[in-house]
Amino acid sequence: MIKKIYPGLLLIVYCLLTSLPVILPYFHPGYFPTHDGEWAVIRLGDMFRSLRDHQFPVRFSGNLNFGYGYPLFNFTYPAPYYIGVLFHFLKFGFVDTIKILFALSVVLSAIGMFLLSARLWGHKMAGFISAFLYVYFPYRIVDLYARGSIGESLSFALFPFVLFFLDRILSGNKTYLYVALGSLSYALLILTHNIMAVLFTPVLIVFIFGRMYFEKSKNFLPPLVFITLSFILSAFFWLPALVEKNSILLSRIPIADRSIYFVNLSQLIIPRWGYGLPDHPDGFSYQIGLPHIIIVLTVLGLLLYFWQARKKVLTKYHFQLSVLLLIIVVAFVSMMFSVSSLLWQAPLLKEINYPWTLLGPLCFVISLLAGFLCLQHKFIKYLSVVLCVVAGILILPNARPSSYFDKGDSYYLTNDATTTSSRELMPLWVKTQPSLRVEQKVEVIKGEGSISNSFADSRLITFVVDAKDKITLRINTIYYPGWTIQANGVAVPIDYTNRLGVMDITVPVGRHEIIAKFGETPLRLTADILSLVGIIIVLYLIIMDRFKIKFLKS
Repeated sequence: MIKKIYPGLLLIVYCLLTSLPVILPYFHPGYFPTHDGEWAVIRLGDMFRSLRDHQFPVRFSGNLNFGYGYPLFNFTYPAPYYIGVLFHFLKFGFVDTIKILFALSVVLSAIGMFLLSARLWGHKMAGFISAFLYVYFPYRIVDLYARGSIGESLSFALFPFVLFFLDRILSGNKTYLYVALGSLSYALLILTHNIMAVLFTPVLIVFIFGRMYFEKSKNFLPPLVFITLSFILSAFFWLPALVEKNSILLSRIPIADRSIYFVNLSQLIIPRWGYGLPDHPDGFSYQIGLPHIIIVLTVLGLLLYFWQARKKVLTKYHFQLSVLLLIIVVAFVSMMFSVSSLLWQAPLLKEINYPWTLLGPLCFVISLLAGFLCLQHKFIKYLSVVLCVVAGILILPNARPSSYFDKGDSYYLTNDATTTSSRELMPLWVKTQPSLRVEQKVEVIKGEGSISNSFADSRLITFVVDAKDKITLRINTIYYPGWTIQANGVAVPIDYTNRLGVMDITVPVGRHEIIAKFGETPLRLTADILSLVGIIIVLYLIIMDRFKIKFLKS
């Protein structure tokens, strides 16, 4: 038992020691400025409020957008915030929870990369080298201290685990268990950052077809079940988001002009650092990093040498795997240049405004490719160690925020922002954007009547109205499909053609008990059921695997 536990503890210690210098600023009291980091705290607070309101899955924010609400989590990746709420239940504050998630993303990514690289290259040193270079890739530091994207950072932790489980599936051992775990990890990636999932999916597909081609396998069933089950598990999020996107501003106006965010060669090569937006003088870096560029060039040179000399220095599998990874590197780098603009019009890709986000999966592939060097002559092995040292020396001085502050949780819980860069998640029928917090949740806008016993949260609004004549009431919550209103138990039509896009109803003279509820539409309910079916299938696969193990042992 001790022999089995000890290597695992050693791995965790190595990954902690490797990650600690990079994440040390997260142990500083308070927080620091990034592009999206404070929004993550605000969203976490809103997720907590919505769950407390018994809204699940959470789709509609009732408190943000100056109290008018909007369908935030119907379109924004929810997994980091569901996970964050679990930490909050353990008595961590909202700011501390987000900091913990960022720090864990680095440590877990190192662990996952070690497991994957050591398995694919068949060498523990490959695992150590790849894990180190994965942590010390420039874009990782950009994400931590300039961009502050919690979804992207957690995606880095999921990339290696998805491929690790996929490799076990393709190897055919314990397929039930690894299909279940692989599907969960890929589904979690989709729920953690949908753009990173889109960009990582080609890596997944190329790996599947490459492995099957190398091994002359025709059994597509396990990987097909793995991918299908992943989409079923995450259906509650991606299906409504895709279908309902046409109802929000994002369907009409892109967040940014993609043409100004393509890179040039010098930006990928020349080291520079900044904290601002990429098109500003102090913009953050697009650099790949000199050590990582040397890795790509070294692997390319070695492969050309082996091919021309016809030397059988490598196993055929490792040669083919390294070629496959190099092809992905070249493809991703090419797509960051403006010559690839036509490709970005393809389905799903056209929803991505920033070509430099390819630095995320590129970081993963290059770091994994570094493990190939550990299979070579001692000189090349030593070179990989030297490159790790150089990467650490170049990166560590910049692994810090521009400044610190301590606003406290209360600041973020009272924030009225929409947590989006251009209010792109606002429904199309909202013509006048709210700019001040709503003073009254319910008001009489036509006729004469009084309102009492009012209550409102993210999914339920109730009040009593005494109408002296036929009146029109305004509920100052932006309408979104799923809201229904009853007056004395009878459904009433909702008018949201006003410029604010909020809900107006008309009631006759008399006393009326009004109940407005936000619930699932038929489409969302179908998506929820699909995800529930996916969970049942995963549990079934795990039980089948355990039964198989016990049967074999008996």
